[in-house]
Amino acid sequence: MLHVVISAKDDQNRTVTNIGDFFRASILTIEDGGKQTGRKKEIGGSGAVGIITDHQNGTYTATFRLLWEGEVTIRIQLVHPRQAIDFIERNIRRYPIDLVAFQKRYVVGHDTVDTQCNVDSVIFKNTSALCNYSDPHAGVWWYCEKAASISCNTSGYHGILRYKEVNDVDRELFTSGNGALKMSISGSPSKVTVGRGQDPLVNRRRCVRGLATPQISGFYRNGVWNSLVCKNRHFSSQLGWQQSLQGKTLHFMGDSTIRQWWEHLVRILKMTETHIPEAIHSTGPLLAQDAVHNITVNFRIHGPPLRAEWTRTFHIKYVANAIDEIEGGPSDVVGLTIWAHFTSYPVEVYKQRMEAVRAAIERLLHRSPETLVVIKSANTRMGNALISGDWLAYIA
Repeated sequence: MLHVVISAKDDQNRTVTNIGDFFRASILTIEDGGKQTGRKKEIGGSGAVGIITDHQNGTYTATFRLLWEGEVTIRIQLVHPRQAIDFIERNIRRYPIDLVAFQKRYVVGHDTVDTQCNVDSVIFKNTSALCNYSDPHAGVWWYCEKAASISCNTSGYHGILRYKEVNDVDRELFTSGNGALKMSISGSPSKVTVGRGQDPLVNRRRCVRGLATPQISGFYRNGVWNSLVCKNRHFSSQLGWQQSLQGKTLHFMGDSTIRQWWEHLVRILKMTETHIPEAIHSTGPLLAQDAVHNITVNFRIHGPPLRAEWTRTFHIKYVANAIDEIEGGPSDVVGLTIWAHFTSYPVEVYKQRMEAVRAAIERLLHRSPETLVVIKSANTRMGNALISGDWLAYIA
């Protein structure tokens, strides 16, 4: 184990006794042959995360497991100072529902009619008529203003209307030159040399459902992910993927993270895509097949709230309902990633959605216990810090 002490100090070198600065810690080794990107070398070697402990007195400890031999660089980043976190949380409390505004668009002849939409009807204070697209079975509450002379059952397009703006004073918390943009923290030593030790990958059990996940659940070694929980498989060739997935139907549902899995498999397996009328790539639905090996990969975006390009509403289906339509069995795999579009809302909105998805998974496994379900949880990300940035993703 490696323990690194972090001291938070101001520009006068005085200890800052704030509680709750958001640090991120990692260790890495950049192997020879890594790609050069601008002035920095892209990480193509080995890496692992550290666990941050806040001692609530201006000091923090980053704890790492040393999992490979060689020279290891320590990287500590201040993602957000406490002041920035406080503003993010105040902003969320001020606009719990309408930090992001959505709309439904109807196309009538050569004209368009736009109506506002969101998860709570209370924001439509001056609207006499609403369309209720909620589905408690799917954990969804969704309302749109009713357009004059247009039925709520009329298909349209879902899209974003706007984000709430912040004033220039508050914006200073999220511009370059402060800790809000992953400022690297210097320290000594910045590198350590790790000697040969016990192989952390020996005696791993077989990967099965229900294994506990520790905070440091794995690491990259020479660009390959190794689980510390169980013996995960690596696929280095198209043939390996084809043999593993032969006869399988993969149902990917959620946000752009799981869509990227779809894109990855389609590219590796050189699958044939089927165009679905009026579907767009970013939201789907998407379908690709490998007829020779009988592999099918589907992707479907989750229902609103959804920050996306204009998407036909009849192509959007709530995830719990989509899972209920899967017969299941040993040839079916369900992959889920649902989180990024919920970060601007109170956690209760997300909780309701995920409880309904969990119930649908339980029904699926009850009728077809051999179905494999894979869930990818939230990860930190780049993006608008007030709507979908690292802190909001972290606490999700």
